[in-house]
Amino acid sequence: MISVGNLTVGGNGKTPFTILLAKALKEEGLKVAVSHRGYKGAYENTTKLISDEDHIYEDAQKAGDEPLLLARNLKGIHVIVGKNRKKAIQFLEEKVQPDVVILDDSFQHLKVHHDFDFLLFNGKNPIGNGFLTPAGMLREPKSAMKYADCFVLNDISEECGIPKIFKKYSTPIFSTSYHITHFIHYNDLEKSESSSFVGKKIYLLSGIGNPTSFEKSIKDLGLSYIHHYQFADHHEFAVNDITPIVEKAKKQNVEAIITTEKDHVKLKKLDIDQTIFYYAKLQVLINEMDTFNGIIRTIKKEIGS
Repeated sequence: MISVGNLTVGGNGKTPFTILLAKALKEEGLKVAVSHRGYKGAYENTTKLISDEDHIYEDAQKAGDEPLLLARNLKGIHVIVGKNRKKAIQFLEEKVQPDVVILDDSFQHLKVHHDFDFLLFNGKNPIGNGFLTPAGMLREPKSAMKYADCFVLNDISEECGIPKIFKKYSTPIFSTSYHITHFIHYNDLEKSESSSFVGKKIYLLSGIGNPTSFEKSIKDLGLSYIHHYQFADHHEFAVNDITPIVEKAKKQNVEAIITTEKDHVKLKKLDIDQTIFYYAKLQVLINEMDTFNGIIRTIKKEIGS
């Protein structure tokens, strides 16, 4: 069992990293499955397979934004939801028999044995002020870092060095950076290059844990925006949330409302005018590929032994 978890609240990039990790393990010839809690989805309190090696089940639409995002991006990989990880793993072992199961958001879930723990951090603000919530960002004391097998600093920029707190450990560490590769229109799913939006009036709209990262990715493309409509992470969008934004966009002659792919999963279901809606397709790059590849080889070796 491989755990992908975090020590702090907020956006730490677990879902994009889980997608990257699952693909890397699959490319090594391993049969991979992913277990997600299905937070705020219809199947959080049960055990539900939402995709298999051949297709995404219709039920996946109700499983929550992150599980659906996983299923959409992990073709050929089983994705199961349910907060009872023991039951999810038992189902997979009986019905699927994977070589490896990735447990998304499971660092604090100690009822299931972890063979390898990836502990993820926001590269720009890894532990906040060092205090537990609600005084700080930590879900548990930073001393829990000693139980991780690998640290991952997500969405780090060149000017960011490795914080001192990580240097006290001998734990392997690598970082990632995020880049938008292109945009996809909501209605026809046509691909558009970033150059198509240069000089246009743009709104941003998101309900994610780290909206600042989204803004930076847009700015890195040389694009500017009039306003960023920010909602809480996992916000359940309603028509009443979006209609005023669309109406204001029309009055201001806005040519594009750009969201994240995670937001697209939920917004696409709403009965709203999606004519000028696009979502950004994100690419996650490993900055220290030798470290990452070495870990993948180690995991494969341990599975085969």
